[in-house]
Amino acid sequence: METKKGIIVYRVLSREFGWTWPLLLLKCVIRKRKLFNKTSYAKTKGEEVDYVKRLPIASALYLEMKGRYDTENAISIMRDIIVPIGFNESMLGFQTLKKTNERPIEVLRCYLDFIDEKGAGRFCNRKYAKETDLVCHRVVTKCPFHGFFVEAGTPELTQLFCEVDRVFYEKAFPELIFHRGDSWKNTIAYGKDHCDFIFEQTTKD
Repeated sequence: METKKGIIVYRVLSREFGWTWPLLLLKCVIRKRKLFNKTSYAKTKGEEVDYVKRLPIASALYLEMKGRYDTENAISIMRDIIVPIGFNESMLGFQTLKKTNERPIEVLRCYLDFIDEKGAGRFCNRKYAKETDLVCHRVVTKCPFHGFFVEAGTPELTQLFCEVDRVFYEKAFPELIFHRGDSWKNTIAYGKDHCDFIFEQTTKD
């Protein structure tokens, strides 16, 4: 997994900065420490702190991009890094599941239980607004990505993790329709008080 992540970062940074990309990355590695240390996470310990320690490098890279490009282009570059890395990490977890039930909605619930136990779900406040044989509506009211990026001064990066959700769930669960209600912006990253994760199985088994 780390090799795949490194390849993605290399491809994007070398495309944008040519042979100087290692120098830029080194500068961001130094900067990420300062960004992390200014957040409340630096003053405490625990599993959530360990989990978000992977995020400061994204903030450092983004701020470096913003110093060279306008915000739209900076976000576009970061999208090329964050979305494929996030997708690969999510897919890796999905592929480790023992899928004893082949009903799509039940496989989905199995995956959601998995991320609640071992993934970002551990650090979310979440509940199920609706659960039936054909519908699963999950509501998240606390997001660890948003929590960190707000404190790091880069809250807009959370929106890219919303995009990871869309790409991953549509690929991993093609039998289900994934949406967020009347808008893809129904997430905390876009100023809402919660994130909607709505999955619908259109046909009965």
